[in-house]
Amino acid sequence: MNKLLFALFLLVIVSGSIDAQSSINPDISLIGTFNTFTNFIKGTPEYGKLNFGDPEMELFVDGYLNPFARATANISYENNTFGVEELYGNIVRGLPFDMQIKAGKFLVGFGKLNTVHPHAWPFLERPLFHQVFFGEGGLNDVGVNFSFLIPTGDVFTNLDLGIFKGKSMIPQTDSNAIDHGINPIFVGRLSTFWSLDDYTNLEVGLSGSYGAYSKGNLILFSIIKNVDNIETFNYLYGGIDFKFKYAPDSYTVLTIQGEGILNHRTVPRVDFFGVDNTTASSKKISNSGFFIYADYKFQKQFSFGVKYDYTAGILGDLPTFYSLSNDDKNSTQGFETWFSYYPVEETSVVRLGLQHLIYDYDDGTSRPAETTIKLQFLFSLGPHKAHPF
Repeated sequence: MNKLLFALFLLVIVSGSIDAQSSINPDISLIGTFNTFTNFIKGTPEYGKLNFGDPEMELFVDGYLNPFARATANISYENNTFGVEELYGNIVRGLPFDMQIKAGKFLVGFGKLNTVHPHAWPFLERPLFHQVFFGEGGLNDVGVNFSFLIPTGDVFTNLDLGIFKGKSMIPQTDSNAIDHGINPIFVGRLSTFWSLDDYTNLEVGLSGSYGAYSKGNLILFSIIKNVDNIETFNYLYGGIDFKFKYAPDSYTVLTIQGEGILNHRTVPRVDFFGVDNTTASSKKISNSGFFIYADYKFQKQFSFGVKYDYTAGILGDLPTFYSLSNDDKNSTQGFETWFSYYPVEETSVVRLGLQHLIYDYDDGTSRPAETTIKLQFLFSLGPHKAHPF
């Protein structure tokens, strides 16, 4: 698989060097990221040392198929492995009711940040609740999304409704987790954008998602019975997000953005009634997560920002039926700050960041806070500059 993707990568690079014979030749862009870090987590091999992460890459190939449709491919290289991060087509015009259709594999529009690639974030670390509820790579799935422009006068209102395969909702490594079969998930987002004045914009969104995130093998043990019970576990997400941007001139930009999620789901739990009488059953839990950050860009080449994170679950746990998004007892908090330098805007950035994590265990377990310092160099080669770094 890796060899095939590498061959495709070479083919795209070579084809991009050939003189254009058609107006629909795609745009080709390359995003590279290099990270150097140290941490102050005792007992880890990286403690107090200068550590160099493996380089990461994203290759974007996108463009119009015809005046009505576009296609996009994003090939990623992470952890010394090639993979197809996104591959989808868009019908962008020509449909009734100003509808657009996207089909394929892509970042799902729950909240605003999840659809933005990490190279375009002003900070370095993925928000904690995104890691817990969406996974390390974000909520990325195969499906189809329908987008509608709603006529609401002077404000821009958009409604997205999607149905997806649902494989992204199975983060469990638990041996009792089984393939949940054909159980699609549903995702929707309603967003409204206001231009408050010539320099100030505000967007507010409401998101929701429902479906089955897994099936589990509940084994009931007692003195008189040992019965397998296969059960489907459902989830319901509700989300709110906002983004405020103030740009009085081309040299100064203040951005404040935040998101929150409420999670309600059925999970397996084990009840103990003595040594030989243990019952496994499903129960309903609720938990949550959110983040908020502010980034201030000044003199066009510099920015400074801070971010606060909170999520249910203990970050770093293995994703099982009893951890992470299924955890309503424990939580993790995070504080992040960064300073960025843009030598030439939208083409490269050097960023120094610090993240401090605090763990809260319901049973009183004591775990020291963890601090990581990271230096990042990121560049953009090609026309993929739909959003600045």
